[in-house]
Amino acid sequence: MKEYLPNCIRNLIVELDHQNHIDNNLVSEIISEIKFSEEALKPFFHFDHPKNESYGRKLIWDNGDFKILLMTWHPGDFTAIHNHGYTEWGGVYFFGDATHRLYDVENDEISIVQKNVFPQGQVASICGDLTHLMGNSGDHDIITLHVYGSNTRKENVSEDAKIYMPEFQKIVTTMGSAYLNMDKALILSEKPFENIEHGVLADYFSLVKPFYERNKMAGVLKRMDNYLNHN
Repeated sequence: MKEYLPNCIRNLIVELDHQNHIDNNLVSEIISEIKFSEEALKPFFHFDHPKNESYGRKLIWDNGDFKILLMTWHPGDFTAIHNHGYTEWGGVYFFGDATHRLYDVENDEISIVQKNVFPQGQVASICGDLTHLMGNSGDHDIITLHVYGSNTRKENVSEDAKIYMPEFQKIVTTMGSAYLNMDKALILSEKPFENIEHGVLADYFSLVKPFYERNKMAGVLKRMDNYLNHN
C-alpha cells in the first residue's frame, strides 16, 4: 500500500480488494461505512485546476480493475452530460451539496429523468450506462470522492465514456474525463449531435453558462442566448 495515502483511502482499497464480486449495493455499503474527512484528502485537492477545465479531477488510486478519484468544484463548476463507459459499478461520496441531473438516453435522444441536489454525506451509485451531469450551484467550494470499477476489466475501467456536448452539436468519447469544452487531446472519437429537446437544452444551458462566461467564450454564449431567445 502506498505510504502517502490517508487511512480512509487505504481502508477503502483494502475493502474493495477483498471482494470477489462487487455491485453497486456493496460498494455503497463499503463507502458509507468508512469515515472520510476533507482534511485527510487535502493532498488531492485540485481547486487550482485550469480555467478551461470545468472542474478539478485528481486520480488517487488505480490498480486496473478500479480507480479512486477526488473531484473539486468551485461555484459554477460542472461536468458535461456524460456516462461512464466500461464502468460496471461505482459510487460517489458527497462532502457538500451538489446539483445533479439524471437523464434517459435512447438513440442519442436525451430526456431529463430527475433534478435533485445530493446533500453532504450522500452516496450515489454509478455504472457505465448511467447518464448524468453534476456540479456546484452553491456559493462555496465542495469536493466529491469517486470510485469506478469493473468485475471483468483489468485496465481503463472508465474508458469509452460518452460525453454529450449540445453547445457544440457533437457527442465525443473519452478515457473518462467529462469536462465542458473538451480538449481535443482527450477525445477518442466524435460524431454529430443535433437533436435535443428544448427543455433539456434550456436546463443544461442555465447550469453550464457560468463556465463559458468565466472563460469569455462569446461565440458559445451567443449561440446559447440565440437559442433560448428564439425557441
